[in-house]
Amino acid sequence: MNTVEKLLKMDAGKLKMPEKNIPMKLAKFDNEEFIFPCKAIDPEIMSEIQEDAVEMKKSDISKIKIYNMKIRTIIEGCPIFKDKELMEHFNAPTPKELIKKLLISGEIDELYNKISELNGYEKDEEDIKN
Repeated sequence: MNTVEKLLKMDAGKLKMPEKNIPMKLAKFDNEEFIFPCKAIDPEIMSEIQEDAVEMKKSDISKIKIYNMKIRTIIEGCPIFKDKELMEHFNAPTPKELIKKLLISGEIDELYNKISELNGYEKDEEDIKN
């Protein structure tokens, strides 16, 4: 059976983006564990996030805004950071500020990596070994 035939046998109504609950212990809360419901990001939005992270000068990449890319990925992939009540509770005017208040650098990296995995990006074997 070829790919077209196989896809035609699939239920189009059951298409959904990958989701996963990510457990994380947060240092700012004495390592208490929290569950972050995360989902894969629409490919077009993910592409925009990546494009916005690259700053060009004279047709060359002059800067890659890694932090902004990670934060935007987390905001899109983990919608709880857009929760108005949560932002008000922690006196954070934006989702970005809420993330800064709740997470430390390593936790931001960890959540970003988990969301990236949901989007089909896997760590290189080299990175895992090192």
